[in-house]
Order: sequence, then structure tokens, then C-alpha cells
Amino acid sequence: MITKPPGWIFLSGLLAPRLLVLYWASVPFWYGIEMFVLGVFILGPLIYIGRLIAASLQGQVSGRPWRWLVAPLLVLAVILAIVTNAPFQLRFAISLPEMEAYAATVKEQSRFDAPCEWVGLYRVCYSAPHYVESEPVPGSAYLGTEEWVIDSNTGFLLVPHGEPEAETVDDEYRHVGGRWFGHHGWDNW
Repeated sequence: MITKPPGWIFLSGLLAPRLLVLYWASVPFWYGIEMFVLGVFILGPLIYIGRLIAASLQGQVSGRPWRWLVAPLLVLAVILAIVTNAPFQLRFAISLPEMEAYAATVKEQSRFDAPCEWVGLYRVCYSAPHYVESEPVPGSAYLGTEEWVIDSNTGFLLVPHGEPEAETVDDEYRHVGGRWFGHHGWDNW
């Protein structure tokens, strides 16, 4: 039975995967691996919380009372951030001014073979106008992003007005703010 509060090594180990999950939650579309990690590393400590409650009911809890609360508060904070979509909204809001400026240059030319570059907090590796029926949509810009720990086919699409029309059945869009949409394409499965 757990009778002493968790140490700093345990709390650091508890924090590291939660930061990774928050990073994964900051992309336009999540993937199955994030959900698995969310379940294991976020909800997994519920076992710890249950053991803590059992130990406190038996009067076996000792040590600094505030340190007992750190692990459950970390879990609750990450769950709250995920439910409110805060990681994505924060990263997108910080990146938006640079993405707008970058999108203005995309309207002039596509960048297929250019090296990846940081646009705000997103790494853009491909950019082009949005095409519908093989015709570019005037004033549109697609920014294909790449993440360092996620192999994804996601990005952002700026459309001048309305909603984007999917070029293929593999494309999925979601409105993320203003004229911007998150894009998820075919994952080669």
C-alpha cells in the first residue's frame, strides 16, 4: 500500500508523457496513437488515485499532504486542457499571424520541394493553392505541416470565403477559426 507521498522522480516521470500528449493535442487532427497514450498515461494514474484513497481511508497516509495532490492535479489539468482543446487553440493563436503572412506568399507560388520551415509554431513542408476540380481557388492557401513525433498527413487550409470543397473522398476538413480550416488527408493505409 502507498503510505508516503510521491517523490520528485515519480512526479517528473508523470509529467513527461502528459507534456507529450498536450503537444499531440495541438495539431488539427488527432491520431489513434494519441488516444492510446491518452488512455494509458492520463487515465492510468487513476489506479494511483484509487490506492491513495484506500490508504487514506485506512489512516496509512503520511508525509506532506500537498504532495499527495500533485499527481491527481496533473491528471485533471491535462484532461481539462484536452477537453477544452486548449493546446491546439493556444498553438494556433500564437502561429496565426505568421501563417497569414506565409499564406499570402503561397498565393503567388507553390512550394513542393522547398525545405521545411517554421511558420509560427508549425513546421510547414509543403504549400500550394487549394485546388477544386484541377483549378486553383483564388485567394486560397494550403500549408502542409509535419510534426517531429507524429507521422501525419495534416495541415491548414486558408479559403477566401465559405467552406473548402474536398478534392477527393480522402480529404477531411474542420473549421479552426476565421478563414482557416484544419486538413487531414489520406494516411497511406
